[in-house]
Amino acid sequence: MATNTISAPGPATPPRRWKKITARVLILIFVLWLGFIGFMWRIMHRPPEAFARVMMHLPWQVFLICPFETMWTRARAGTVHIGDSAPDFSLAKLDKSGTVRLSELNQTQPVVMIFGSYT
Repeated sequence: MATNTISAPGPATPPRRWKKITARVLILIFVLWLGFIGFMWRIMHRPPEAFARVMMHLPWQVFLICPFETMWTRARAGTVHIGDSAPDFSLAKLDKSGTVRLSELNQTQPVVMIFGSYT
């Protein structure tokens, strides 16, 4: 007479390999996301024309994965604060006979710059 001995199953241990794979995939996704955020931050600090050339090739889903509004606000904030003197610039005259520099005008008379809409 043959005796069949069935061994009792031991405690089942789930394989931990999937945890390592998942962790590596998540780390890779996070590193790629940080790289993309860095790319967008750098592009936002370029002139508007260069920024527009890049943005016209990106799909709208970029706005879902990138904190776009916050980055844009900080990138375009500038460095001039209330009470600082205006940076020097030059503009063409209306009759196109030459240019006018802010520093030249400011030496002879006070200059008031008003930015706004009058409509």
